[in-house]
Amino acid sequence: MNLKERISIYYTSLTTTEKRIYTQIMDNPHIIIDHSIIEAGNLCHTSKSAMLRFAKKLGYRGYSEFKYAIEESTKKDLEATPLINHNETILHQISSSFALTIQAIGQLNYDHQLQTLATDIDQYPYIKSIGIGNSAFCANQLVYSLYSHNKFIEGVVDDVQFSYLNNCLNKDYLLIIFSVSASSTTYTKLMKTAKTKGSKIVLITMNNDSPINKLADIVFTLPSNIAPTSSSSVLKQLDNRTTLYFFAEIISYYYGIFLEKKTSLKKKTSII
Repeated sequence: MNLKERISIYYTSLTTTEKRIYTQIMDNPHIIIDHSIIEAGNLCHTSKSAMLRFAKKLGYRGYSEFKYAIEESTKKDLEATPLINHNETILHQISSSFALTIQAIGQLNYDHQLQTLATDIDQYPYIKSIGIGNSAFCANQLVYSLYSHNKFIEGVVDDVQFSYLNNCLNKDYLLIIFSVSASSTTYTKLMKTAKTKGSKIVLITMNNDSPINKLADIVFTLPSNIAPTSSSSVLKQLDNRTTLYFFAEIISYYYGIFLEKKTSLKKKTSII
């Protein structure tokens, strides 16, 4: 996962200071490449500990790994020769970025997994659409989307519901988890309990490096929204939840297709 993808995934957890640090680094990557952590902190008008916290928040083990990632990202940016139209409006740049993300989803090889999930949604007695914090709205979107197919599932979107879910899991439960960062701190306990109890787990995320991915039966790793280059002093990022919303609609659509095929098959069987 490259540096910009990490920023996209962890954006909502960054403080204003951390967003400013990243913007300064992107404007001048040699702040990191050519300097020690103490020197880089001084150049970013912050401390050594703040720089280290920032690197670790992005999933790097330390400053050295973070520095290497900056070097690699800078090299790739220099090698790339994108066609930039400086006459494009900001609106056009933002729209194009969203469009590229949606197109990238279309290139993923997830057709079979989506058909499997549609079947599971039809067959499992208990289905929980789970999203904590910023992902709660995405989990609820799947709940609402399935209403149009007369399918009622339950959203688990607050800490109280989430904590009690561990107590009732069994083989009849299907858990569909929406999490941009696939936080191991949030979901490890639940997913391990679900595995032990025989529940099926579907994880929808942007983080293909999370340790909890291996606990899921199906993992959908979606592309991150990369914001257009900004001249602002503060980092701006397109919200990744929009991609999760869109994918919730895709799941619902696949379920609708499944129901159509199921109804068609019943009619053919009754005629025979």
